[in-house]
Amino acid sequence: MQLPISNRKGIPFFYPKSDIEFQRDDYELYHEMVVRQSALHLADPLWGGYPFQAIFDFTEKHYPNVTDIDIVELGCGVGRWIATLAKRFPTSTCWGIDYSYQMLKQAHRFWVEEKAIVLDLKDRGLDQQTIKGESLTNLQFGLAKAEELPFVDSSQDLVVHSFLLDRLENLTKALEEMYRVLKPKGKLMVVSPLNFQKAAHWKMYFPPGQLSDILKEMGFVLLDWEESMMFEEPLDKRGNVIRWNCLGFVAEKR
Repeated sequence: MQLPISNRKGIPFFYPKSDIEFQRDDYELYHEMVVRQSALHLADPLWGGYPFQAIFDFTEKHYPNVTDIDIVELGCGVGRWIATLAKRFPTSTCWGIDYSYQMLKQAHRFWVEEKAIVLDLKDRGLDQQTIKGESLTNLQFGLAKAEELPFVDSSQDLVVHSFLLDRLENLTKALEEMYRVLKPKGKLMVVSPLNFQKAAHWKMYFPPGQLSDILKEMGFVLLDWEESMMFEEPLDKRGNVIRWNCLGFVAEKR
């Protein structure tokens, strides 16, 4: 693995994120984004369960039957999926990678430093929540871009991510990086609404069949493919939701 360029409050930086990049990144807005993501992914009692549990159910059958593996989640946010994997595979080496320092700081405080999170959600009609942190010794978090991963070739058994694919600047380059860092027979697990932000990306990667062709050309073998995974992202006490129609797939490196 590459050595970090710098380190900030326990978070290694593998990408030299500039002040301008920080300013342009909405996910560096602490209150608006981090509190929202923490409530969505860490405060299950608010919603009567984890709203995105179907991601775990979809990928569960494709996890390896061994425990000593290397796992990375890209776009990990506040770390729910990679922490779940770190607990499921306790002797594994797990990395949560994100481009947002604020997200990583929250994830590190909660999952590594075992610090509780207090969420003030009165603006959504919800009571204040205190969520107890955990201490996972096999989990680390770092700042990097999906297009420039800090891992050496053929080093990871699992690369996973959700709600990231359609937010990448260079999707093809990022997929090539994921292929590069996976071991032979390593698996890529993805869930995405394919809600692209650029016209060029809609043309290149939609409908989903075009994306599957790109994956196959890179050398991936598709093991699972579901084009209509429905999720409801809860918003407030009223029960308003955002409804996401997602693609889920599992691909294996040859």
